[in-house]
Amino acid sequence: MITARCMKKPLIIGAIVSVVIAIIVVSALNFDSTDTNTENTGTDSSVSPLSFSSLITSDTPLKGDPSAPITLIEFGDFQCPNCGRFARDTSPQIEASYIESGQVSMAFKHFTVVGPDSKTAAMASQCANDQGMFWEFHDELYNNQGHENSGWASKDNIKQIASNMGLDKQSFDSCLDSNKYKSLVDSDLALAKQIEFTGTPSFLMLKNDGSKPQALTGAYPFATFEKMFDDSLN
Repeated sequence: MITARCMKKPLIIGAIVSVVIAIIVVSALNFDSTDTNTENTGTDSSVSPLSFSSLITSDTPLKGDPSAPITLIEFGDFQCPNCGRFARDTSPQIEASYIESGQVSMAFKHFTVVGPDSKTAAMASQCANDQGMFWEFHDELYNNQGHENSGWASKDNIKQIASNMGLDKQSFDSCLDSNKYKSLVDSDLALAKQIEFTGTPSFLMLKNDGSKPQALTGAYPFATFEKMFDDSLN
């Protein structure tokens, strides 16, 4: 059994992972490990065939052009310090250099491994998504991130953050109190475990032509993603 955690250091996923993406025809894919100097886990794993719709659904927050040549899927936890570092330092550079130009789109999946409040924050972000404010809420949580399991992401605090942002309080609170997105968050977590990601943040980079998807775990600097994107685009 693999125990997932918030990663303290970047880690290459040295596994061969099979994914099936259904667009017009169904094609079998193999994940390649990224070309960096970080440690290789040497662990083999596999994923049952998945349709594209199970990776990017109507409830999956997506930033950028859905038809971009590359989609980067982050599996993150709002309580994870390295996820916060990626959101504050690296993600804005990816957005400015690749998302705004239509070369890359970015999706978010919930990999809730730190503690119970991780699930609360994840469900809350989907409630914000209902009001078209996922990414703003995402940024607000990471910009005000406290220590792991310190209570900063409790339901009451999350509701206050949403209210301070101007989200419709009645709709947001009702959504969160009803656990509307519990099954979605649980599904994202199950997917991350199925892929055998071992920590947060973890990433899948998918090309829209179905070739050479890549997987990695850790808060890598912008230069790592820049190389991945440029190698795939050229």
